[in-house]
Amino acid sequence: MKKIVLFASALLMSFQAQAAIISGPDIIVAVSVQEDSPTNRAQQGFDEQQGVVLSRTINVDGGTIAKGMKVDSHLIFLNTQGGTRADDTQKWTFGGDILGVMSNKSGSLMDDSNDLLAAFNDYFTTGSSLPFNAAGLEQNNILTGDGYTVLGAMLDLRMVVTEPGDWIRVVTVSQVPVPAALFLFAPALLGFLGLRRKNKAA
Repeated sequence: MKKIVLFASALLMSFQAQAAIISGPDIIVAVSVQEDSPTNRAQQGFDEQQGVVLSRTINVDGGTIAKGMKVDSHLIFLNTQGGTRADDTQKWTFGGDILGVMSNKSGSLMDDSNDLLAAFNDYFTTGSSLPFNAAGLEQNNILTGDGYTVLGAMLDLRMVVTEPGDWIRVVTVSQVPVPAALFLFAPALLGFLGLRRKNKAA
């Protein structure tokens, strides 16, 4: 019995409360993004605010995410310097399903949600400010230029940039936190213990 309880405790402690980026070409620690800083030649991404209960409805490409939802935020960018062109297609996977993407050309969707979701409060404060021309994806057509497709927790993303770079925000559902996971796990554990007791009696 003690072994089962220890196993259950270890399993519950392994649950993550946030839906972090779990795979992608280059996952980095959060940075304060600016025009031309940092720069790269291939997409990079990082986790922003995690476990945010939205205090208002936020807009994403083609829709909204309702007030009261518990979400995690992630930023992906491709930012060359000096007019250098880059065309990069990558696959990103998150620990929770994607609720929405903010990729509009002006960057206004991302800008409007920075106070809730940004990793830092000084994005784009050096030499430029959002929204500015072409901060997001210009056309959102992955076949002919920059764009993306979403399937559950997976994002297939193509970014084509010269100047400025491209920045998008991906909003995912937060995973079930440990206390809630306990209520889901407890009935299964009790059922297992009951089955074991029945086998011993037989």
